[in-house]
Amino acid sequence: MSEEIKKQIETLISESDELMESLRKFFYSVPIQYDPFLGIGPFSVSDLPKMWDYDLDIYTNPYEGEPAPLHYRWFKLTHDQFLEQEEIFRRYIKWELSARNFIERFLPEKLTDFDEKSEIIRKWIEMNERLPSDDIAEMFFRFRKHFLSQQNILFGLLEQIE
Repeated sequence: MSEEIKKQIETLISESDELMESLRKFFYSVPIQYDPFLGIGPFSVSDLPKMWDYDLDIYTNPYEGEPAPLHYRWFKLTHDQFLEQEEIFRRYIKWELSARNFIERFLPEKLTDFDEKSEIIRKWIEMNERLPSDDIAEMFFRFRKHFLSQQNILFGLLEQIE
């Protein structure tokens, strides 16, 4: 039985590599636009949702105590990009649920970490948050570290079963 489970986890790891490549291509296909303060409504930037609250390395000056202003946003998706985003999101959800089932069963102490990363990754794939930079490579790197955390949990699970 453990041989079958091992094979299923290896398949999930392989699927995650393919998913990561699809996500890389997708992120690099969508430009980032400058979008200071949105310029609408009576609210200020401090009222906007802050995608980077959990990412401590975004602070430019540790003495200020405030996160760097978020002046960028993913550019509006074309129809084809929207369809690609939808397909990637579906693939991710399917992969995430499968991986989660194994983690819940065999490595429950890592489930909270996995779920926290899932929430962050879903926001990234939805691309509806403001960004601190117009550097696509940097933005993908920030996304990638969360996805790699999930992959590493699966690798740990595989080692435990072996």
